[in-house]
Amino acid sequence: MSKVALGGFTNTLRRYPKTVGGVGILTTCGLILLEKQRIRNYLSKWVNTAPSDTDKKRPDYIYIKYHIYKESMRKLKQKEEDEKKWVSVIINPIGKWWKSIKHSVAWRLLNIAQTGSQHDRLKAVRQLACIDHLKDWDFRHLAQICDARTAISLARSGADSRWFVPVHMRGCIKNPKLVLADFHDMLARLRPNSCVDNFFNKYFPQQYPHEGIDEFFTQDQASSLSSQDTDMLKEIIAFLHHITKEEAVAKQILNEGGLTHLMELRKIFADDNETLSTLCKVMANISLVDTSVEHFFASGWIGALAEWMKCPDLRLQVISAKTMANLDHDDPNRVEYPPNVYPLHPRLRTRAKPKADIIFIHGLLGGVFITWRQKDRNPTELGLYGKNAFYTSETDDVFLVGEQRRGNSRIFKNVNNNNNANNGKNGNGATNNTVKKEKMTDPILKAAKKEKNKTLGISDTATLELVEALQNTAELESDWEVVHPDVPLKAGENCCGEFSVPGNEWQNQDNCEDYTNCWPMEWLPDDYPNTRIIGIDYTSAVTEWSANFTKYCPCEKGQGQIDVRATSLLDRLSKSDIGNERPVVWIGHSMGGILTKLMLMKAIDDPDPKVNQIAKSTSSILFLGTPHRGSSIAKWKQHMQMILSPSIEVKEMEEGAPKLIAMHNRFMDCLNTCFRNVKVVTIAEGAPTMLTSFKFPLRIVTEDSARIDYGDFYVLKDDHLSLSKPIFRQSFLYQRVLKVIEDSLQEVEGPTEKVELPGTKFKVEAIKTPASGSLVDKVRSIFAAVPQISINFPNAHCEQSKRD
Repeated sequence: MSKVALGGFTNTLRRYPKTVGGVGILTTCGLILLEKQRIRNYLSKWVNTAPSDTDKKRPDYIYIKYHIYKESMRKLKQKEEDEKKWVSVIINPIGKWWKSIKHSVAWRLLNIAQTGSQHDRLKAVRQLACIDHLKDWDFRHLAQICDARTAISLARSGADSRWFVPVHMRGCIKNPKLVLADFHDMLARLRPNSCVDNFFNKYFPQQYPHEGIDEFFTQDQASSLSSQDTDMLKEIIAFLHHITKEEAVAKQILNEGGLTHLMELRKIFADDNETLSTLCKVMANISLVDTSVEHFFASGWIGALAEWMKCPDLRLQVISAKTMANLDHDDPNRVEYPPNVYPLHPRLRTRAKPKADIIFIHGLLGGVFITWRQKDRNPTELGLYGKNAFYTSETDDVFLVGEQRRGNSRIFKNVNNNNNANNGKNGNGATNNTVKKEKMTDPILKAAKKEKNKTLGISDTATLELVEALQNTAELESDWEVVHPDVPLKAGENCCGEFSVPGNEWQNQDNCEDYTNCWPMEWLPDDYPNTRIIGIDYTSAVTEWSANFTKYCPCEKGQGQIDVRATSLLDRLSKSDIGNERPVVWIGHSMGGILTKLMLMKAIDDPDPKVNQIAKSTSSILFLGTPHRGSSIAKWKQHMQMILSPSIEVKEMEEGAPKLIAMHNRFMDCLNTCFRNVKVVTIAEGAPTMLTSFKFPLRIVTEDSARIDYGDFYVLKDDHLSLSKPIFRQSFLYQRVLKVIEDSLQEVEGPTEKVELPGTKFKVEAIKTPASGSLVDKVRSIFAAVPQISINFPNAHCEQSKRD
């Protein structure tokens, strides 16, 4: 071949470079496949192809025992035969169709709850809350699709806990030293702040060392945490509860990821309900920030709060319900609850607005779950009077009142067997020289057990009917009367009862194991479910040494003054929409009655409409042992001033204090002018209280100091601490509270007139309205035109009509 021909061939190849390249690649691959064995033998000389040690440890086969293999094959064959049956041919498609329908309904409802109008969202959430038949993986999938607003709505509707994504790293607990370091850095960024500076000087002199330690513990290792670290974390939780009351501080903590650190505290103190309740108060303060909803959802706190809402401990139930109410911006009846204000009922969403607001305010050294718990139920003799008999019984020694015996009560032992929490305290929670705050010895404040009707396992029908008839027969007949166990020793001239119960209506609860740590929360909703029950909780002390609110910084030092405290509580109650087109009932024990009077007098003069409506909507006030003219407990100041240093509250409650007398005189003037339509009920103590372990009796509030020349006045045989604790539902104290609420509701609904229709044996209650007279006349004319018929309605219908 000539050079010219070779050059022409080369030029031709250059015109088709892709074709030449493809042919070259194919030729190379063919040569490699052809010489594959030679190439492998050559490379084996240089590369070690022996199996590694890891591969040697792996078994080549998985051995299965023969009987297991035989059983699995038998079940597989049986399943195939069952599927061939004609019944399965029909049922299996229906079952698959029904499962797909259930799944699709949940997905569609969730889509409406997220994208629909508010009315549609509320309906969809109510339907989703009723769903509990799906598999766990279905709930997990739905929880991952769910948004923050819908998750909060489901939690406030009592939905299944599987609706919420579990907490991140639920089984792992972060090392407390690292948690302390995180909180040190977070609090340091809040400086300069007087409260934070004071806390750093006392607890954080320098940064907490955290190098060379394990990052996480398991749940088993959490029990070995050092007491020093846990005590320090408890101090931080209490301090956060103090500073998060300021919205700017709460917002800064929220934006810096503080909820993630607080979640670690929840894991560390998972078994400490006392600390968890304080932590939940921190969450309630942070929930008042407008932008907190997404933060709570992203950090997993929605599921944690929903779990606490169903916790056996009443404290966690109430505080978590308060937090969720603050986060629920989609509720048409939304109300915010600032610090010190707790919703005892309702704790979930309601479709209708409440018909009344009932506010409970405790006194000195009290609390929501301290002052308003049930009295110890010791067996006592009933006072009975019938046709020809009159019996009275005074089984309580006035120097050993019932509250004194609570320390050894069986009720505390039934709840928890941990009796080491008494620490040498007596039943009143008092030490030798000073009154200590009443403290529950139970780590868990459990809810009362609802009575359930026990089923009788009797097969014979006649015997079963006889036993049921004997059980339903009243122990006493209607011609007997049972006097209330706490019947008043004294009463005003025009005071109304009820002081007794007909024998056929008496329910003997002496031997009942049911016990409540908060009767306003567990009893009142059964009698008046359409009301809102609010509990006010604040810190107080007898001496300056025990003043917890001055523990962290001096800014709280003046909060003990009654005037300052009343102003703060009134402002927070107004934010909770108290008295908005509904009556307000106040129930105050001891110093709580003084705060009630002062708040009402401040509200009537306040130009803010939301504050002023609280005074205008006030319908009734119930004073329980309120020292209107001061208390003799302040005499301690005269005898032990050098030792005790009385607190501000004790100084202001001194008997005959000019400031207290002036406040009372002004309140009496208001009762005769702007509060003339307010009904007042006063209950005074009739027995001294044991304040020391030496059984020294002291009348904390005398009858003259508790008496108010307005409304009803009663003196019970209980001491000061027992005055707010009914022994059970059928007691004078609780029944008088129900009467106060009933009167307030009737004022709103209007008085009723009983109209007896001709030819009938029942009565119709007609509301007195301008047109009611003509309506009654028309009804009478209709019944007069028809033959007279005797109609007997069962009692259940009458009771239902009264409730309606």
